[in-house]
Amino acid sequence: MKISNKVWLYFSGAAMLLSACTKDFQEINKTPGLPTTAEIGPLANGVIKTLLLGGQEQAAIHNEWYYPVTQLGVVSGSSGYLVQNGANDVWTSYYNALQNLNVMQDQIDNYKGDKEEMNNVQAITSILRAYKTFRMTDQFGDIPYFSAGLAYTNSSREFRPAYDSQERIYDSLLADLKWAAEHIKPANATTAAGRPYQSLGSSETLFHGDMSKWQKFANALILRHAMQMVEESAAKATPYLQYALSGVPLPEEGEELGMWPKDLGGLELKDSRYWSFSSHKFLRLSSTVWKLMADANSEAGIFDPRARLFFETNQAGQWAALQIGSNAPDATNPYSDQRDKDPLNKDHSVFSSFNFYLVRDVWYQPELFITPAEVQFLKAEAYARGLGVAKNNALAEAAYYAGIRASVNFWFRIAHNTNVLNDNWAAVAPASPTVGEMNTFLANPKVVFTGTDDQLLNKIYAQEWLSYFRQPWLAYNLWRRTGRTPRDGDPVQYKDFNRLQYPEKESIDNSVNFKTQVDAMGGNSTNVKVWWMK
Repeated sequence: MKISNKVWLYFSGAAMLLSACTKDFQEINKTPGLPTTAEIGPLANGVIKTLLLGGQEQAAIHNEWYYPVTQLGVVSGSSGYLVQNGANDVWTSYYNALQNLNVMQDQIDNYKGDKEEMNNVQAITSILRAYKTFRMTDQFGDIPYFSAGLAYTNSSREFRPAYDSQERIYDSLLADLKWAAEHIKPANATTAAGRPYQSLGSSETLFHGDMSKWQKFANALILRHAMQMVEESAAKATPYLQYALSGVPLPEEGEELGMWPKDLGGLELKDSRYWSFSSHKFLRLSSTVWKLMADANSEAGIFDPRARLFFETNQAGQWAALQIGSNAPDATNPYSDQRDKDPLNKDHSVFSSFNFYLVRDVWYQPELFITPAEVQFLKAEAYARGLGVAKNNALAEAAYYAGIRASVNFWFRIAHNTNVLNDNWAAVAPASPTVGEMNTFLANPKVVFTGTDDQLLNKIYAQEWLSYFRQPWLAYNLWRRTGRTPRDGDPVQYKDFNRLQYPEKESIDNSVNFKTQVDAMGGNSTNVKVWWMK
C-alpha cells in the first residue's frame, strides 16, 4: 500500500526526533554538546526556528494578499505568486513544530522529580504552542489540533486527525497562557522544596533564559487574543482582558519581542524577507497609507515621520502613491540587488516602493512578535470601549499617544542602527523627529485624539493598523475583527478574503476529516469567516 506524503512526513519527523530517544527525560539543565537523545532543549530550539517567516509565506501570502487586502500596500502588476503555495508552507511548518511540542509535553509529563521544578519549562512550552497555534488558526479557522502531531506515537489513528473548532482551540490556549504567566519564576528562584527550577539552558535561544520576557510575552498574547475574540464572545474575553489590564507585566517601550538576529548569534534571516520583495517586485505605497501620513503629494506634505522610513520616492524623486483600485502598471523592480552598488537605481520605478533599506537587511532587523506599540493600542481600545476596564477616554488618549510614540521611536531606532553589509541605512536615514516635530505630527487633525467616541475609536484602529506595517497578518486580523481600518475604496478581488484555504494535500492525506470539515463550512472557500470575525 502506498504511504501518503503526509504520513511519510510524519514518520520522517518521528524518525528524526526519536531515533535516539530515551524513555525518561533527564538533565535538561545541561547544555547539549553532541546530543544522542531528543531532549527537550533541542526540541524547543527546533520550534523556535520555525518562528522565522518563510519566503513563500511572505511573498505569496503577505506581499500578494495581506498587504493589498489591508491596503497597507498595493500591487502594481501580476507577480504570478499563488497564495496556496505560501499556505502549504505555513501548514507544513506548523505541524512539524506541533509534533516537537507534543514530544516536549510528553517529556514534561514524564518527569520523575518534583513537578514544580518543571514550571518554567512548561510555561515556555505552552507559550510557544500558543503563539504558533494562534497564528495558524487565525489564518485558516478550524484546524486539526488536539489529536494532531501525534504520529510519533506509532498509533495509526493519529495519522489523520480530526478538525477542531477555533473557539475550542482559543479556550484551551488562553487557559494555558494564563497558567504560564502566573507560574513563571525568575531563573534563580527555587521551588517550595528548595530545589532550582529546571531551565532549557543555552537551547533557549529566543530570550536566553530571561523569564521576565517570557512572562510579558504570555501576558501580551492574552491581551491580543482576548481582544481578538471580544466581538464574538465578550463573556469569554472579558475575564482575560481584566487579567491582562490589571497591572501584570507587559512589554514596555524598547522591549519589542521577536527574533533579533543580533541576539541569535548573528543569525542571517536566510534572505527570505529580502527575497520576498525582490522576487515579487510589485509592492508599492498605497493611496490609503499615504493619506494617513501626508496632507499633500509632496515632501512638504508629509506629517508622519515614519513615511520616510516605510517608503521611498520613485525614480524621479517624487512621492507617488498608487491609487487603490487603479490599473496603472509599474512592472519595474526597485528591489533588485543592483541597488547594493547603486542605491539610487530604482529601475525607473513609476510609483513609490517600500524603502529598500527596510526590506534589504537580513542581519539586524527583527521579525516581530509583539510590540509595545500594539500593547498600547489594545489598551487604548479597551479604555475607549470599556472592555475589561471602566470606560475612560483620558486613559485611552494616554495609551493612544504612547502607542504612536513607541512605534515612531522603534522604527527610527532600527534605521539608525542598521549598518551592515549591503544595508547601511544609518548613513542615509533621516534624523529622529524633534519634540516640536512630534507635537506637530500628533496635532494633525488626522491624528489628534479629538472627536466623537466613534471617531476616537477609528483613530485608534488607524494608528494600530499603521503600526503593523511589517506585521501584515496582524493588520489583516484587525481588519477582519473590526471592519474599521482605513480604506480607500474596496476592490472586488479582495472583498471576501476572510481566511486561507486548507492546502489541497489535506483532501488526499486526510480525506475523511477534510470532507467533514469542508462540508460543515460550506466549502473550502476564502469567503468563510473564521470564528471570531465581526
